[in-house]
Amino acid sequence: MNKIFKLDTKDMKILAELDRNARQSNSQIGKKVRLSKEVVNYRINKMIEDEVIIRFHTVINYFKVNIVKFKLYLRLTNFNKDKLIEIAEYFNEHTKTEWVALTTGRWDLIVGFLVKNINEFDDELQIIFNKFFEHIQEKAVTATLYLAHQPRLFLNSLKNQNFNIVYHTTKDKEEQIDDLDLQILKLITNNARMSVIDIANFIKTTARIVQYRIKQLERKKIILGYKVHLNPQKMNKIFCKAFFYLNVTNKNKIEEFINYSSLLPGAIWPQKILGSWDFEIDFELDNYDTFQNIILQLKENFSEIIKNYEFCIAYREFKLDLFPEAHKTI
Repeated sequence: MNKIFKLDTKDMKILAELDRNARQSNSQIGKKVRLSKEVVNYRINKMIEDEVIIRFHTVINYFKVNIVKFKLYLRLTNFNKDKLIEIAEYFNEHTKTEWVALTTGRWDLIVGFLVKNINEFDDELQIIFNKFFEHIQEKAVTATLYLAHQPRLFLNSLKNQNFNIVYHTTKDKEEQIDDLDLQILKLITNNARMSVIDIANFIKTTARIVQYRIKQLERKKIILGYKVHLNPQKMNKIFCKAFFYLNVTNKNKIEEFINYSSLLPGAIWPQKILGSWDFEIDFELDNYDTFQNIILQLKENFSEIIKNYEFCIAYREFKLDLFPEAHKTI
């Protein structure tokens, strides 16, 4: 059974700053939360040790570098626990997957892919379906059109403060990057706090060049932010996904629904998608009852456009790499 980590006010403030900008130094965070850099360092390391913090990741707008996101949802049959882990590990080691999670509810396994085009994705699907055909009972595929990274409003220091919502869409203008940019992105995807000196040493260039390139990637909005990846279970929270089938004839009401639902407590990754359903949103919540109350609230306020909804609860994440072929945490 997972041991629950008790966050105190100081931990919450530190996590809020890391959620706002994980690339801040411990000194910068310390000044904002009124703690010494040594205390900040100790508490961050303690939360890493206790697996509250999984990693620090860089939010990269892959749409701007001609990469598209698809998701594969699988309902499985004819499997046991070992086979389930085997299938999940296959996707975990796959070079083109972004997110891999085991879930309970509508789906058993959800996998995000980052590829260059739909044909590349289709090629991967054919390999997957041939490999696991006897275990796939049902499948669905979606393409992501819009993805937002909401701040975690349950962190105390974010209350009553202004915050930026980081988002990217398929309509974003494409930008050109070279091999050096690509190496930097692959390095800092899973280690947003990696120093420019360490990056420079790894890719054999100078710290000044690395710093300049990162600034340019930020200016072009290829790098959108730096976030902390938290383990909800260690904070006694559940990770829920809701899928909404919408009546798409009322565009103004749909925009109102998206804006409203994206700002609900616990909402972290609202996504507009192209597929069997129209919108999905991820929540980190205290319990299942809270999730059900949110669903009822949405159905009451937007009954004329919500045709149906489904949900699942993620109970184990294997992978979250926000850029293709990202280095593991260094």
